[in-house]
Amino acid sequence: MKIKKEITRGLGAVSACLLTVVSLGTPVAEAYEGRLNTVLGIETTKTVSDEGLDVDTDYYKSDYGTDIYDGDKLQQLEDDAAAQAVAEQEEGSVLLKNDNNALPLAAGSSITLFGQNSIESTESVAGSTGFGGPQSYSGPFYSYHSTANSTQELVTYLGAMESVYDVNQTMVKAYQESGYMRVKSVDDPQIGEAPADFYTENLKNSWQDQYNDAAVVMLTRQASEDCDLLLEDPEGISQLALHQDEKDLLNMLKEQKEQGVFKKIILLVNSNWAMELGDLDDYDVDACLWIGSPGIVGFTGVVNLLQGEANPSGKLVDTYAKNSLSAPAITYAQMKNTPEWANLDEVLEYCSDSDQYVSNYLIYAEDIYVGYKYYETRYEDTVLGNGNADSIVGSSTGKAWNYNDEIAYPFGYGLSYTTFSQTLDGVEYDETTDTYNVKVTVTNTGDVAGKSVAEVYAQTPYGDYEKENNVEKSAVQVVGFDKTDILAPGASETLEIPVERYLLASYDYTNAKGYILSEGDYYFAIGDDAHDALNNILAAKGAKGMTDALGEKAEGNAEKAYSWNNAKLDTESYKMSRYSDMEVTNQFDDANLNNLGTDTVTYLSRSDWEGTYPAEQVSVTATEDMMKTLNGDLYTEPEDAPSVDDFTQGVDAGINFVAMKDVDYDDDATWDKFLDQLTVEEMASILPDQNGSVLVESIAMPSTYRGDDMDCLEQVTFKLTGKSGIVWPSTVVMTCTWNKDDVAKRSSMAANEAYFMGATEIWSGGPNCHRTQFNGRASAYYSEDGNMGYLVGTVVAENVQKYGIILGYKHMVVNDQEAHRESAATFTNEQALREQYLRAFEGAYTKGGAMGCMTAFNRIGCTYCGSSSALLTTVMRGEWAYKGHVTSDAVVNMDYKKHYTSNITAGLDYWCWDMAGFGASDDSSVVLSKDMVTEAIENGDGYMLQTLRNATKHNVYAQVHSILINGLDETSHVVHITPWWKTALKAATIGFGTITILFIVLYYLEMLVWSKKRGENA
Repeated sequence: MKIKKEITRGLGAVSACLLTVVSLGTPVAEAYEGRLNTVLGIETTKTVSDEGLDVDTDYYKSDYGTDIYDGDKLQQLEDDAAAQAVAEQEEGSVLLKNDNNALPLAAGSSITLFGQNSIESTESVAGSTGFGGPQSYSGPFYSYHSTANSTQELVTYLGAMESVYDVNQTMVKAYQESGYMRVKSVDDPQIGEAPADFYTENLKNSWQDQYNDAAVVMLTRQASEDCDLLLEDPEGISQLALHQDEKDLLNMLKEQKEQGVFKKIILLVNSNWAMELGDLDDYDVDACLWIGSPGIVGFTGVVNLLQGEANPSGKLVDTYAKNSLSAPAITYAQMKNTPEWANLDEVLEYCSDSDQYVSNYLIYAEDIYVGYKYYETRYEDTVLGNGNADSIVGSSTGKAWNYNDEIAYPFGYGLSYTTFSQTLDGVEYDETTDTYNVKVTVTNTGDVAGKSVAEVYAQTPYGDYEKENNVEKSAVQVVGFDKTDILAPGASETLEIPVERYLLASYDYTNAKGYILSEGDYYFAIGDDAHDALNNILAAKGAKGMTDALGEKAEGNAEKAYSWNNAKLDTESYKMSRYSDMEVTNQFDDANLNNLGTDTVTYLSRSDWEGTYPAEQVSVTATEDMMKTLNGDLYTEPEDAPSVDDFTQGVDAGINFVAMKDVDYDDDATWDKFLDQLTVEEMASILPDQNGSVLVESIAMPSTYRGDDMDCLEQVTFKLTGKSGIVWPSTVVMTCTWNKDDVAKRSSMAANEAYFMGATEIWSGGPNCHRTQFNGRASAYYSEDGNMGYLVGTVVAENVQKYGIILGYKHMVVNDQEAHRESAATFTNEQALREQYLRAFEGAYTKGGAMGCMTAFNRIGCTYCGSSSALLTTVMRGEWAYKGHVTSDAVVNMDYKKHYTSNITAGLDYWCWDMAGFGASDDSSVVLSKDMVTEAIENGDGYMLQTLRNATKHNVYAQVHSILINGLDETSHVVHITPWWKTALKAATIGFGTITILFIVLYYLEMLVWSKKRGENA
């Protein structure tokens, strides 16, 4: 009987534990309901309409039909996307070096693969990545995203090479079993290359008589979100430099080549970050092909290039410096060079947010001189003897600054297996469109078919006015490009490349306080790269003493340059916005440290390179006003605020969500009537995001479905299969195609994938700049140049939005590193902000029609980006006439992003991942955006209600121009569907509760009744 009692008690205890788990887990699951439903692909509502209406409600259609459960169409889409990804890798890979026609390498060649990261270890998962944190990898860097859940099978580097070449399996096995792996961690970064003593005589014997047609070496660098590359790693050098184990490997191969063993050495650069490749000749490397990160199938394209089935036509979108630390931006960059306030203790005592979110600052002291805009401008001034350009300051050699000591490969550089000539046929200005038309004829002068890029650069005047008013000018800036079709040997194609005159304007933040067109001589030039184009401009100026990208004497070609003169300073052409009736003038004076009454900064100027180069950091003491802004509580109800009673809410006007699809944004009367229908609680309910927003039943607005990212739609999945989208080659590879048609195709296919997932919005990287080459998320951003972001972003946005997919670009703005990205105060001047960092986003919003925006983690000056009315309201909605909606980046209980009333009144419309109990806090009762905004309105804040109505309008306007309206008509209403997991949890709670009670009853019956009876009977 004792055993029976113990069993009863034990089972009861188990049941009680399970009941406790379910009881505690249920509110947690409900707190994450939206995120959980997204992961599980669960629909929580169904929209139904009255019968009898003859209306086509497929307002947006994909290229593969409208039935997102059509398996054949989905498979066709993914196969087409894979084919496009291969083509993109072929066009985006950049041939940096090809001595003696070392490439192509004939199919069937007997080769040995070198580099630990060229081989997948038997202990690693190929393509697996994650968010920061120490993680080990072996094998190539396939993607920032995991390839595990993609619809396409991973094409490994090894598998692709073995499909074409006879590969040395002894070396393959040795690498697989070596145990060497790279560690992607800020605290313990490792390159992961095998040391010199790994290559024993037995291994060397494996390629002495065979597998020596070529040594194919792969070098890899990888970073990620929350994990920049290091300015100084444990070896005491830049993480982008060649490390000793890599040098030893290359030296060993050089010796083998000198001994007649290897016929050639071919290097593959598997990195989206510009490695230091200036010493390849020292290692007798014959050919070098940059491949970025090829994604899930891109290595098929890489092998096609290697064997000559495809011809490289990619061009760099970053400057490859011989010394990655030679850029002036390095002075304030990454973990090592992001300082803390001089009066940090005072700041921490003043500010209420977590210490880590108010401690650091950055100064963009380099002004506009990022990437090629620094190196090429200093080169011109060196050639012309201007501005102390040849001083020692900023030199990597300790000698007078010299371009060819600093640069390995310039922006726009890239070779081919054939040769091309280009002629500048003419330039015409169209006043009606305010656009120049640059006509370029390209001819294939070699003996292999291929494509060529026509790159158009501009130079604008830098005279006395500019020097006196701190208006800086780059010697060249890219303003347009186009790419030919495949040209057979001897064939030609004429390209007509539009260039917006607006891109020639400079922002004068000191005198005109707006955009100006300078007085003086202007130039357009074509060239094989930015440096070649600049030499052509210098030739047109009659300059001497130029050198080409490889250090050889260059004459330039004046016939490839076109010039004209602007007779006087023009401050009127772009005084007003091109998209609204708003004047474009200074909005970010408080982002310039020199205006804040504290320590000042000297911005880099080409008028005096030596005297203005940011060689040392400025120690900044935060003033009380700066600390007040850092503290984040920026909202005070205006004295002239309307009353809550001035607004009508919750009155049925008979206008449902889909009825607003054709209502003009500026039709205030209709919008007000529509908004009057909603209660405060309904409007506030769509403020917190969990990869989507909740439905609003009264207006039949369904719930939304959102996720990352244009390189792979990973947080959302196909409704039919539960699989993620294709893992594309990196955004950098895409940009390196310099092919707007290819960019358009990829963008369209990504939008089609989102369509089949039912995803209304893609949060996508792209426009942030490679301010330095160490940015952990550089693989997701287009290039180092704001104009390149403007031109490419326009194409991407156009081709996503047309399918009814909201393109939510991130991270707006000056989010150019991962170290201290959370709330670092970022100081710059308005010219750099306008011409580089805002410019990179501008094209997507003003020309491409993007309807979504995600703000950055950091601050502009001391103001958190999500609380910057200058950014979100004045520039975006005012100057750019933006009509979409704006979200924060992930809130996840980071307190500096939770000054909700300051955020929403500045122009934020909803909060990404604003979830109770998520992140650092264990308090599941933490206040959400909807609670704080609702509380302010309940306390009588009419301005807050007005702001909430505006945010609702923005959210509705964006979503009513998306696939969310498909299937809806004016009779539509919503029916709730309870997720299966809610039913399961409820059933489990009831079941375990019932069983627990039963066992408790049995236990006490055993103890008090049955045992007593047994005693009496005894």
